[in-house]
Amino acid sequence: MSARRLLRVVLLLVVLIFLWTRGNQWHDRAGLWLAGSITLTVILVMTLVVEVSGIQQKWKRMRDEVPKKPLGLDT
Repeated sequence: MSARRLLRVVLLLVVLIFLWTRGNQWHDRAGLWLAGSITLTVILVMTLVVEVSGIQQKWKRMRDEVPKKPLGLDT
């Protein structure tokens, strides 16, 4: 895993930890805070899964591949 990907994963985890430790007093917070925290958590967890699994690199490789006979030109 490259240093850049590792930094992204660590920063995502820090943001998630900060978000949930900061908002641990739900009775003092508004319902909108809870809804926003849950939404942001779902987005960040999905980003974390994509980052850790390497799906993004697979997409880049598929994009960079050039077919040998494009558009069915077999001649």
